[in-house]
Amino acid sequence: MKQFKFPFSRFEIKDKSMLPAFRPGEKVLSYNWGTIQKGSVVVFRYEGEYLIKRVKELKNDSLVVWSDNKKLAKREYEIKKKDIVGRVFLKY
Repeated sequence: MKQFKFPFSRFEIKDKSMLPAFRPGEKVLSYNWGTIQKGSVVVFRYEGEYLIKRVKELKNDSLVVWSDNKKLAKREYEIKKKDIVGRVFLKY
């Protein structure tokens, strides 16, 4: 059974991993259909949470994403394309 995706989702930034572009407490809208490219900011599911990161590299079935905040110890993640919710297009 195929899962239906809504075209838009709303999320609140919870941590400092995407500073300076996104700050804790800010809200973003993601577009859940369409193409993701290198440099896109995406929302994805990771270990039961929703995270926001920037796409560093595209692979066949996965993506390498990373945090903008250079002060973090773990900045890079490899995620499956199926775990992506959508591409961030608006911050408010």
